[in-house]
Amino acid sequence: MKFSNILASLYATLACASWLPSEPAVSRDIEPQWQQRVQRREDNSTGEWPYGPFTTKGRDIVNSRGEAVTWAGVNWPMSGETMIPEGLEWKSAEEILDDVVGVGFNFIRMGYAIQMVDEIYDRGGDDVPLEVAMIVALGYENGTTVTNDIIAKNPSWTRETTRFEIWSDIAKLAATKNVYIHPDVHVGKAQWCCSHTDGNSWFDDVNFNASAWRRGLAHVATWAAAHPNVVSMSLRNELRASWNRTDLVYNWATLVGNMSAGASAIHAANPDLLISWSGLQFDEDLSALTTHKNILTAPCYKCTAVRDAHRREPVYFDLGSYSWADKIVWELHLYSMSEDLDTGTCEIIEAGLYRNGFNALGIDAPPACNLTGDWPPAQRLTPVILSEFGNAQDASLYNSTLQNCLQEYTKKHGISWMMWSLAGSYRIRSGAQGVVDTWGLTNADWTGWRDPETIENYWKPWVEGMNLTKV
Repeated sequence: MKFSNILASLYATLACASWLPSEPAVSRDIEPQWQQRVQRREDNSTGEWPYGPFTTKGRDIVNSRGEAVTWAGVNWPMSGETMIPEGLEWKSAEEILDDVVGVGFNFIRMGYAIQMVDEIYDRGGDDVPLEVAMIVALGYENGTTVTNDIIAKNPSWTRETTRFEIWSDIAKLAATKNVYIHPDVHVGKAQWCCSHTDGNSWFDDVNFNASAWRRGLAHVATWAAAHPNVVSMSLRNELRASWNRTDLVYNWATLVGNMSAGASAIHAANPDLLISWSGLQFDEDLSALTTHKNILTAPCYKCTAVRDAHRREPVYFDLGSYSWADKIVWELHLYSMSEDLDTGTCEIIEAGLYRNGFNALGIDAPPACNLTGDWPPAQRLTPVILSEFGNAQDASLYNSTLQNCLQEYTKKHGISWMMWSLAGSYRIRSGAQGVVDTWGLTNADWTGWRDPETIENYWKPWVEGMNLTKV
C-alpha cells in the first residue's frame, strides 16, 4: 500500500476513532457486498460436514441429518483495539488452528466488536486494511512492525488485506479442519471486556448504540452465509448494569425487548443460523426466561425495579411464539469472581447452574436446591451451553472447586462449553501493549502451551470425556 493511500485510509478511520457509535442509517450504494438477505437452505446440498443448517430439538442442537451435536471449544479474542484475532504476528492462522485441533477442540468462539462493522459504514462501505488497523491501535512504529510480523507468518495476506478478509480466511481454514466458528458480539467499542464502567454494559450505554448493534448483527449474519462452518452466532456478551448511565432501565423486560429485536435482525438476515442468547449479570442468570416467570416481578441482581408491577398485567416471555424459536440456544458464564453467586462447593454451584438456566435441559434438580429453595422447572426444553469460564493455566486447575465442578457437570449432562481463552498475550489491552495473560492456553509468544502438562492431563481428558460429535 502506498504511503499516501495509508494516510488517506488512516484519516478515514481516525475520524471515528475517538470513538462514538455512528447512526446505522446508510444508503444502499455503500453497503458492503455481502449485505443482502440470505435465503434459507433446506439442506446441505453437498451432503458433507457440517451438515447444516442446524436447529434445536428439545434440549439438543441437531444438524440437518437429525444428529445431536456437542461442542467443546475455546475463545479466540479479536475484540481488542486492532479488531484482528490475537496471536497472528507470532504464528500463522493455520498453525494456531492446528494447535486448537490438537487439544481436541471442535469449536471457536470469536469475540468481535460492533465497531468493526460501524467503521465499514463510516468509510463509505470499505473495510479497514490490516496495516491501518494496526497503526490506529498501536501507533505507527509498533503498528507497522506488527503488520510486517503478521504478513511474514501469513504470506497470503498483504497490508491491504482487510479485517473481514482475514476473518473469512480463518473461517475457511477452520472448515478444512472440521472446526466451527461462532461470532460473538463481545463489545460495542473495541476494548478489553468487561466491567460496569466500560460503556459497553447495557443497551444504549455510552459505547453501546442499540441500533448500530442490530445493524452489526445483521451484517455478520449475512457474512456468515459464505461459511458453512459458521452455524451459529451470539446476540451479546455479558450484559450487565451500566454505572455510566444511571437513566438506563436494567431488568428482564428491557432484556427481552432488545434481545428479541436482535434475534429478529439475525434471523431476517440469515435464517439458517442458531442464535445464542445470554443472560443478566455478566451472563450468569437466565432464570426468568427459562421458567416463564412474570418478567415484571421476577428477581434479578441489582435490577431496575418496576414499581407498579403488581398493579400491571403479568408479562411472560414465550419463546415458542417467535419465528426463531427453534434457533435459540441459551448461553451462560460462570467465574469464581462472581459478584453474587456462591462458588464455594460443587453442590451449591450445581444448584445455582440449575436455577439460573440449565434447568432448560430437562435435568433433575440437584440436591442442594433444597438449601436454596429455588428450583423451578423450565417452560420449554432448550439447549444451554457454557460459553465462558476460566482459570490460570497452571496446576491450580486441579485444585479449583469451580473448574472441576464444571468439568464433571458438563460431562455428566452433555453440555457444550468454550473455555476462556486461547490468548496467552494481547497486542494491546487496557492501554498497555504486549500484555501477557496467564489465563490463556498459549505462552506469551504463542510458540507453545503455557502449561503443557495441564493440556495433556486436564484439557485433553475433559474434551475426550465429552464424546464430541464425530464426522
